[in-house]
Amino acid sequence: MEKSKLNICGLAIHKTLAYSAVFKYPLSFHQLCANLISKNRFGGKQIRKELKKQEKEGAITKYKGRYHLASITPVDWEERKKVTNKLIRHNRWVFELLEKIPWIKMVSITGSAANYNMEEKADIDLMFITSKKRLWLTRGFVFLILKILNKLPKDHKNRELCPNIFIDESSLGWIKKRRNLYVAQNIISMQPIFDKDEMYFRFMSANKWVKDYYYNFKLNLPEKFTPVKSSKSILINLIEKLAMSLQINYMKNKMTTEIATSKLIHFNKNDNSRWILVSFKKLLKLKTTV
Repeated sequence: MEKSKLNICGLAIHKTLAYSAVFKYPLSFHQLCANLISKNRFGGKQIRKELKKQEKEGAITKYKGRYHLASITPVDWEERKKVTNKLIRHNRWVFELLEKIPWIKMVSITGSAANYNMEEKADIDLMFITSKKRLWLTRGFVFLILKILNKLPKDHKNRELCPNIFIDESSLGWIKKRRNLYVAQNIISMQPIFDKDEMYFRFMSANKWVKDYYYNFKLNLPEKFTPVKSSKSILINLIEKLAMSLQINYMKNKMTTEIATSKLIHFNKNDNSRWILVSFKKLLKLKTTV
């Protein structure tokens, strides 16, 4: 469809379906509204009107109650949802065990699992938020437990869990130079499976920039948060520094694009964000910046 034929709401719908088309995933009306890529807010009535218009013009197709660009053949979303739910249920007991680590403030499912779009033999991406100055200790215990449970086999293709992001509660805002549509989508779609001290709301409050991409995304944040006390144990602080030093020394020969600091650990050796955004722009057929 030519850009000139689209008004602002129509363009937002086109962008949203183009992004989901990268994954060949069709969207329900509710998902489309919640994930609408726009800096403006649109109501359901207006969105339905534009959807009907684009359907009539042949730009989009509705199949089994879900919308997708007419140019793609969508995946079987019902089957993807079944696979996702099965893997999450299968690992529920592992999540409950990890929650017992005292310094974990939040565990969230991210990526394809959070969007109920997992393929067979895919792994579940996990993001952890930890107590202040307990980032590397937490990671150490998480990996130790998962190793003991044989959840981290050497062959990554056989892994069901991927604990790839650890964030210190004192630094919840995403790195500015890495903020983009891909990260914003991962943040709004994340599914907290454990949360204390209102950490999910604290994290979302620190990342309000996602509204630059998803203005329709609604979340009722508290007006203020209760101050959280953190441990000031000198001994544990020293152990944290030692844990960081030992783990970075062990990983340094394998590291490429990963981030490993005292506030953030992000293992992203196979960074898919670039090709996803490039593919999105190709599907969008626009030269604008996203």
